[in-house]
Amino acid sequence: MNMADSVNPPTRPYHAPQRAAAAARTREAIVAAAKDVFERLGWSGATMRAVADHAGVSVKTVEALYRTKAELLKTAVDYAIAGDIRPVPILGREPVAAMQAAPDAPAMLRLHARQVRSISSRAAPIFWVVEQAASAHQDIAGLWAQMSGNRRAGAQWAAATLLAKPGVPPHIGQRYAEEVFWIAIDPGTYRSLTLGRGLSPAGFETWINNFYNKMLLR
Repeated sequence: MNMADSVNPPTRPYHAPQRAAAAARTREAIVAAAKDVFERLGWSGATMRAVADHAGVSVKTVEALYRTKAELLKTAVDYAIAGDIRPVPILGREPVAAMQAAPDAPAMLRLHARQVRSISSRAAPIFWVVEQAASAHQDIAGLWAQMSGNRRAGAQWAAATLLAKPGVPPHIGQRYAEEVFWIAIDPGTYRSLTLGRGLSPAGFETWINNFYNKMLLR
């Protein structure tokens, strides 16, 4: 060891878990508030101040974390889909792992119906906000296109996962299975069956599972 080492010992990285946890709680409070404000007031009616007031923080805090209303809406959409703000993609989460590990097609479809219910019940209202705003706002049109692309990828993944399981009739192909999943994960399907037909979220899950059985297992 030389003299410089003894006089200037190596610095240790600063770690403050309580501060990090508090910051995460603030971010989640803001995003949850944004989801509620956008769903109640729509794109045009929602403001950064309304979100800040609902979250119990200052407008400057909201703007420091989310520079624009469009960025905040995108984050609120991601939060609605995932159910939390963890930086873990949907395909890296436990329900997807369970579907991949399902022993056969009926089991995989039951798990998928449960996942569709879980996501749709959280996200269908804010998806409607984005869809309505997309026609008049270029930034939101880009977000809606991205969401539609993610939905297409989700249908492709579900179809490929299903076809790798035993129990799928031989006439069921990738493209057809994608179309079935596309209908099931459409947020409009959830709105139609719950708001239009009065199904409960549990009733919606049962409907989707029956739909899968009729369309993909016969």
